Formats: sequence, C-alpha cells, structure tokens
Amino acid sequence: MIWRLTRGTKILHTTIYRMNPRVVAHRMGVRVRTAVTPAGWWGAYDHQRRLVTLRPGLGPIQSACTLMHELGHAYYGHVGVTGKQEALANRWAACRLIEFDRVLTAAAVQQSTVAVAAELGVLPSVLETYLQTLTKSELGAVREAALRMAA
Repeated sequence: MIWRLTRGTKILHTTIYRMNPRVVAHRMGVRVRTAVTPAGWWGAYDHQRRLVTLRPGLGPIQSACTLMHELGHAYYGHVGVTGKQEALANRWAACRLIEFDRVLTAAAVQQSTVAVAAELGVLPSVLETYLQTLTKSELGAVREAALRMAA
C-alpha cells in the first residue's frame, strides 16, 4: 500500500498498488502517453513498443479504466484487435480495479449500478464485467447487501 503524507503525519490518500494503473504499468514495463488515438478509441496498446496511448481529455475514471484495460492487452501480449481479446482485457482490468469487499460495501449504501460504480471509481461497464466474474454465492452476497439497503 502507498501512503501519501503531507507535512506532519496527516494521511491524505491511500492507494493499493494493484489498483493503481500507473503503478501497474510501471511494474509491467509499459510506457504510457497521451496522444491522438484512432477515431472512437479511448486508448490503444502497441505490443512491439510496450506502449499505451490514451486519448487526450479523458476524465480520471475514464483514464484509469482505459489504462487498466490496455494493460490487460499488455499482460496477454495481444497484437491487433479481436472480440475475444477485448473481453479478456476487460475482465483482467475489472478484476484489478475492483475488490469484492468494496462492492459489498458500496452495494449496501448505493441504490443503482451506476452509483455503485461511481462509489468504486470505475465505469459502469467495468463493474458489469466484474460482476460477470463472480460465483453464484458471491453474486448472492451482493444482492443481499443491495436488498438490505433497499429495506
């Protein structure tokens, strides 16, 4: 865990290494830049150069989710773009950006998938991908947390 401190001992922010896309990129030896991407793309990965390019103007959540997705391509060594590769990169990213305990906590206090995603600091599509990776018992626990909130 990274502890960022100000003067004295007041803790401003904590980040778990595996959840910080910039730290993950560094550890993987992947460079990250902001530059023009193909039309409609938020990011792109060049395996030969081990380089992720992010579109300028992305918000913090868009940027983090896109970077982690592109790092999924790096992890698998993807070259080119296929539906199967996109799905693998999506799952890889979702499982690194989201922790199950945090989903339970957010589901217990938020009323919608969009609100839970916002609470977790991810895009709703990333949360939906993550939920698809859960077992039936894990999904049941998430539903129970959400039902307790609704009651």
